[in-house]
Amino acid sequence: MIMMTACGGNGSAPPPVQATPPPPARPQEQFSDVTASSGINYTNGLVNVLDPADLGLIASSGVASGDFDDDDDIDVFIVRGDIGPNLLYRNSGNLFFEEVAASAGLAYTRSATENYRHSGPMFADIDGDGDLDLFLGGLGGDPSLIFENNGNSTFSDVTAGSGIDTLTATDNISAAFGDYDLDGDLDLFVAHWGTQRDFLSPGDTQHLWRNDTDASGIKFQSVSESAGISPTILTLPDGLATQQLWDFTFAPTFARINDDLYPDILSVADFNYSQFFINNQDGTFSNATDTDVIIDGNGMGSAVADYDNDGDLDWFVTSIECHQDSDCNGGLLSKIGNRLYANQDGAFVDKTNEAGVASGGWGWGACFIDFENDGDLDIYHTNGWPLTDDLNEFMLDVSRAFVADGLGRFEDKAEELGLADTEQGRGVVCADFDNDGDVDILQLHRSAAGAATLWRNDNDSNNFLSVKLNGAMPNTQAAGARIKVTSGVTTQMREISIGSNFVSQNPTVQTFGLGSATQADVVTIQWPDGLISILTDVQAGQFITADHPDLL
Repeated sequence: MIMMTACGGNGSAPPPVQATPPPPARPQEQFSDVTASSGINYTNGLVNVLDPADLGLIASSGVASGDFDDDDDIDVFIVRGDIGPNLLYRNSGNLFFEEVAASAGLAYTRSATENYRHSGPMFADIDGDGDLDLFLGGLGGDPSLIFENNGNSTFSDVTAGSGIDTLTATDNISAAFGDYDLDGDLDLFVAHWGTQRDFLSPGDTQHLWRNDTDASGIKFQSVSESAGISPTILTLPDGLATQQLWDFTFAPTFARINDDLYPDILSVADFNYSQFFINNQDGTFSNATDTDVIIDGNGMGSAVADYDNDGDLDWFVTSIECHQDSDCNGGLLSKIGNRLYANQDGAFVDKTNEAGVASGGWGWGACFIDFENDGDLDIYHTNGWPLTDDLNEFMLDVSRAFVADGLGRFEDKAEELGLADTEQGRGVVCADFDNDGDVDILQLHRSAAGAATLWRNDNDSNNFLSVKLNGAMPNTQAAGARIKVTSGVTTQMREISIGSNFVSQNPTVQTFGLGSATQADVVTIQWPDGLISILTDVQAGQFITADHPDLL
């Protein structure tokens, strides 16, 4: 405060004048938008409108992430509608990406000017030879495809004769890979939102595909019926009668929910059809969905991780939180919002209200992510619905960044972190793209131009440990393995998953926040076959690679 007085003369001094203090300095945002310098810049859209047309608003912003060229940088493959070839962005380091789809053999098109309509791309080592192959889902009857990695930064289309060429579901929106039968290779689950089914005689719904790859090449066999996925995935008792002729699955994940070695299946779906299938360890599954608990209504995106550090996998599902009755589309839209299902002894308990994460607008892709490397998993998810739609409640949805307090509750700090985005977001990847020990965010959205945003995480306050696994062939990514990192009294667990966030996937490299700890006291790895590796006194700030015992 500045005080001014007048002296001299016979008058009294004027009252003090108080200067207006400057506003407090805005705290430095933790995330910086580096899209303009990243090289990721493309147009997005559809020439051939899909039926139902909503798929054009939903699925044209998918992204796969992984190190396809084995240089320890996370690359991305993006599907962009049918206005041009899909895009392969090679990570050149320092958050700069070079588009190389043509030279890699992935600029696959219908004609000189139009592409096929694709969704839900997935990088996975399908043939078990140590490099990442690529799966693409087809929309509107366009073909689903498999590209084999040739090991020299190029790919070959091996769809013909693979079994995927017999996939007749018209809309293959997301996918997941996991070894459900523990025979060593990666099986496939495909979600089919918008595919019409005969409710009275659904037959093979083509969700679960067993990997039968041999020396002659990549091969898949649909086993949905024999495995018990068909027809129950279409016939939950609380399903809406008006929707029984349609498959509304959105985002699948293989995950070990009951802690045995056999991965179970989590399937996020629209219109009250999200489901949980327990692996019976004999090639079949039982539908274990508790319809009193799994109530997300309009399930869209999925994130699976141990958010409460109790040693098992929990499930976050993005949905729709509709407030205005006039905008709830005749009751088809949910009023309950996102759901957080905590795992208790292999069953789920709804912890949403306790956690404070229900309010997410019209949610889509989601990640569990430790924003500040403090050892507590937070949640990022994108959202939105088009301006042209009558559901105007969602036209300016702001992305959510739910920060954990370590006691089971979350607070949305998107504005504070620099993540308060109002784009029409869809797919999301959370990955350490610049290899600096914190997790960055790539979000895809529906903008015709500039259809992606890349946020760099500028966290510098806490330590980390990054862990990559080399699995035994053919499961070279060690899908289904669990990594436990103990530092002091805290043990964090991650499971290696090749699942869908919503038309998108995270890489398999795991980043653990260690807070102020200077080391991980114990790192325990349970491999997919049950073998155990133990490392002790691992210094913080490292990027370590652990090999399966058979590789040592």
